[in-house]
Amino acid sequence: MQKFQLYLFDFDGTLFDTLPSSKYVFKKAYEKIGIKLNEDDILGFTREPIPDSYERVGGKKEEWGVFINYIELYVNSKESIDLTGIYDDTYDTIIDLRMDEADLGIVTSNNVPHVRDILKKFDMQKDFFTVLVGNREAPNPKPSPEPILKALEMINYKGDKKDVCYVGDSLNDCLSAVNAGIVPILLDRDDEYKDIPYQKIKSLKELLK
Repeated sequence: MQKFQLYLFDFDGTLFDTLPSSKYVFKKAYEKIGIKLNEDDILGFTREPIPDSYERVGGKKEEWGVFINYIELYVNSKESIDLTGIYDDTYDTIIDLRMDEADLGIVTSNNVPHVRDILKKFDMQKDFFTVLVGNREAPNPKPSPEPILKALEMINYKGDKKDVCYVGDSLNDCLSAVNAGIVPILLDRDDEYKDIPYQKIKSLKELLK
């Protein structure tokens, strides 16, 4: 595996197991605007921009602002934090990359205060990560390159983009990386994706090989 100067990571489904939390958040937020969901629907919501899934299930344009406020309310709730887990390969990989003097960052569609709460929950020091970018720092969601480019701007990165990778668990993560001109790496823990044009790993530990 190529060694990178800067490793950027997606948050949900990549570093942390947020599916139980996401099920809770989406179910509660949609219920508040009168839309009932099947649990099977929610997995798809974690793999696409929220505006896309909102439109797909028939959310009304005039209720969008209210809905997003509910999403943030429930994401930041104690229940959401309690439901969030950490993958077995996350902590050791982050420690080893830092010991190898790599810079690390998180680029997510979630919000940074919530990310900080989860890092604190799992005793991950905030200075492990040089930069945190969320939906407030970069409102245009992936596959837009904006979140990744914002991260590079925030740390004033002047190096070669070939020395930067973005590790995520969805094709939108890879597309965002490609659009930003950096190296995409797809984390496919369950071997869901076949014949894709991106480098694929099944564990974060493969970044260390």
